Amino acid sequence: MNTSNTSNIITFSEWNDEITTSLIPNIIVLSVYLVLGICGNFIVLLVYAFQIKRPSDERYFIPVLAAFDMIATLYLTVNYIFQCLNQVTFSNDFVCKILAFCTGLTTFNPISILVIIAVQRYMKICFPFKQSMSILMKRSSLVFTNVISLLYAIPLPFVYGSVHYRSVKYGISGTRCGRLKEGHPFMSNLHAIVACVLVFVVVITLTILYGRIGYTVFHNLEMKKRFTRDEKNIETNSEGVSTEVRDDDITTTTDKTSNLSPDKYDGQRPMETNEKTTASKRRRKHNRRVSHKLTIMFLVITVVFLFCFLPKVTILLLEGMYANFWEQLSILQRPVVMFLYNMFIINNIVNPIIYAFMDIKFRNEAAILLKRMFRKPCICCRRSKL
Repeated sequence: MNTSNTSNIITFSEWNDEITTSLIPNIIVLSVYLVLGICGNFIVLLVYAFQIKRPSDERYFIPVLAAFDMIATLYLTVNYIFQCLNQVTFSNDFVCKILAFCTGLTTFNPISILVIIAVQRYMKICFPFKQSMSILMKRSSLVFTNVISLLYAIPLPFVYGSVHYRSVKYGISGTRCGRLKEGHPFMSNLHAIVACVLVFVVVITLTILYGRIGYTVFHNLEMKKRFTRDEKNIETNSEGVSTEVRDDDITTTTDKTSNLSPDKYDGQRPMETNEKTTASKRRRKHNRRVSHKLTIMFLVITVVFLFCFLPKVTILLLEGMYANFWEQLSILQRPVVMFLYNMFIINNIVNPIIYAFMDIKFRNEAAILLKRMFRKPCICCRRSKL
């Protein structure tokens, strides 16, 4: 009996090392997130700074989203790696509150940008003949984004802090940065309500907007198919009529043509007009195709966002419902739950990958930029050798 009690005696550092060892896969995954997020979003910023210097109305928010994503990736990954290393030794309550506030701020900013992009796509696709977002409206929406993110983050220091964490196995208590079990019930309830309302509003807004966009795009494609089909039928009928005219009234047609004076008849003018009309149609068709592709790209980004945030929202609800949620996790369950909890960071690192696959212009400009970056050092190396 005494031997078993002695074997269960363990220090805080040994207990913390045991948990940290079990979280090594999580630390590795977070490190991969950090590298991918910083490199990917930094390349996006470089492309828009040096290659696409004046982004079109379609791409205005892409570098803004990349900047917010890079900041979020840098902060969130470093923060969660630090917490993995201090699971039961995080005793500084003030630092924990600051970290919680910054987490809320950096997390919600990219989400707000996605909502603004959805509104912009809705205005562009569903109301193509109306004026799109002006520069003033875009900048005002970014200010509004920061204000909403700030309002979301303000209650977090009252909800999170350094909390006692007791081990059922070893019978000792440590401290971790997490949701407070006691303290400010009003602020805790307010945060829960605000978080649920914001998540609900964001999901419903994105669903409605992209639902309307999808319906409009599908309707336009159906109309285009019908128009193309009718146009082919008209061309077929007109070819049949013109053949009959040529067979029966060759002399009449020739006489009418010969009676036209050179001043009234200029063969090049209709040709020039036709060329301009054809070029205009091609340009409109190209712009429409680019707009639809970018819409699909932003839709994919939004779907990835919803997929990545669902586990975190679920765990936050469980954390609020069960005060000892984290204490009840076993040494094997903790890494899995923490992986799901941190999975929302994928939302901040995946966008450059989506751009590379779905945005041809970005892919081409990024390839040119990377060739320039890697070609110059090679030239310098060759000169130094000579």
